[in-house]
Amino acid sequence: MPLTRLRPAWPFRAACLAVFVLCWLAMAQAAQRPALLFVAEADLQRTKAALAAGDPALAPALGQLREECAEAMAVGRLTVTDKKLPSPSADPRDYVSRAPYWWPDPDKPDGLPPIRKDGEVHPDAQKGDVTTFEKLADAVGTLALGYYLTGEEQWAAKAAGLLRAFFLDPATAMRPHLRYGQLVPGQTEGSGFGLIDLRRLPEVCDAASLLVGSPAWSAKDMDGLRAWMQAYLDWLLASPQGRQAREAANNHGTWHDVQAAGLALFCGKNELAREVLARFPARLAAQVRPDGEQPLELARTRSLSYSLSNLEGLFRLMQLGDRLGLDLWALTPPDAGTPRKALDYLLPYLGDRAPWPGQQITPVGHNQGIALMLRLASVRYSPTYDADLAAVFGKKAAKRCIWLLYPPGQ
Repeated sequence: MPLTRLRPAWPFRAACLAVFVLCWLAMAQAAQRPALLFVAEADLQRTKAALAAGDPALAPALGQLREECAEAMAVGRLTVTDKKLPSPSADPRDYVSRAPYWWPDPDKPDGLPPIRKDGEVHPDAQKGDVTTFEKLADAVGTLALGYYLTGEEQWAAKAAGLLRAFFLDPATAMRPHLRYGQLVPGQTEGSGFGLIDLRRLPEVCDAASLLVGSPAWSAKDMDGLRAWMQAYLDWLLASPQGRQAREAANNHGTWHDVQAAGLALFCGKNELAREVLARFPARLAAQVRPDGEQPLELARTRSLSYSLSNLEGLFRLMQLGDRLGLDLWALTPPDAGTPRKALDYLLPYLGDRAPWPGQQITPVGHNQGIALMLRLASVRYSPTYDADLAAVFGKKAAKRCIWLLYPPGQ
């Protein structure tokens, strides 16, 4: 056979070899990566494959993600040492935040003891380290997902630098406790209510896991972050603040369990995570009525916001249960409250489609949580919730990054 007849096969073989190498590298990285807490590796691989094939359904979400990554690249250093609110301790690495709803008593010369105005945020609350942490969680989550899906190393490098500054650099790293979380004026110790400030720590763990495979995020970095999370988890379980949050019947108890179970899984403490998640049925019974109402959250002046926040925490706990083979989604006794009933109760009021009958003295927000719950409800309960997601977010629904995490076709 003439040599010229063989030549066309070589480019094809080379292309096949390149695909094989890329797949092998992806599998090798997946083997090194800790199990993700809130998303399945298989789903992210399906997203990558769909993006590589030019799936038009995911193009709006990818475009939005690229824009958000560009914004995150412009974020400056985020550390607790650059604080605006002084710490009761002499160490600027101690996390400090101010309890948002406590105001000076106008009838007292020094304003002490303060008075509580539920739902009314004091301006000084914006000075606490919670604002810095929220920016960090947003930035590293966006950049890590962008890196994982596109291979853009500059995004991985930026996310890695932010993580090291906040958690690992001896000069700037936060000390692993929340002793001064949500301080009330006139007091020198925080309370268990402050733990909710860091409710997104497990998301940060997932972001770090998505960076595995990048030269910018080493095995030493990952080990250091895991050691930090373990130290914080130890404090969470042993401290008075942690015990107070654990015993809270409302959203604070829910988000305590999200942190405790999520960090336990990240640190390889699966039995501890299982013990935490064993509380889920009791949490549900105390928090959700058979008609879907969440009475402990409806009593608040921002009752829709708190109902959404607590329900998001319950959804997160069900996701963590998946990692241990616990089907918490199936807890659906007909005469009891369930997360699905709670979502259906709130559904008519999402996206301002109908007036909320309870108190809500501030704008609702929570778009990220709403999109998360509706997409997960579509995957786990019924595909009809995708139509609700489209109705709530309108033309912007297709841009939600939730489609990249939990892609269509599940």
